[in-house]
Amino acid sequence: MCEPGTRNGLTFLECCEIVGSGGLRMIRPSSETPGQYDLCEPFENGKGWTWLDAVTANVVCQVYSALSPERQEKFKALPAGVILNFCWKIVEKAP
Repeated sequence: MCEPGTRNGLTFLECCEIVGSGGLRMIRPSSETPGQYDLCEPFENGKGWTWLDAVTANVVCQVYSALSPERQEKFKALPAGVILNFCWKIVEKAP
C-alpha cells in the first residue's frame, strides 16, 4: 500500500500530465502494479523516489501530442526510460 497522499497505478504519461499542469512531483515505479508509477508531492516520501519536473513532463506531453493516434496508443504503454530517451532525442534534433 502506498503512503497517504500518493497517487498510484498511473502510466508515465499520466504522471507527466499531472506534473505538467501542477508542477514538480516525486515518482517511482509502482510496487503494486508492474509497468505503472506512483506519484506524490515533493518531500512527502523517503527513499526510492525521484524527481519529475515540469520541463521534462511538458516535453513528454508535447511529443505525445505530435504523434498519430496509433502511435499515441503505443507510446502510452512504454516504460518511462524508453519514453524519456525517445523524447529527448526528438528535442535534440529540433531546429
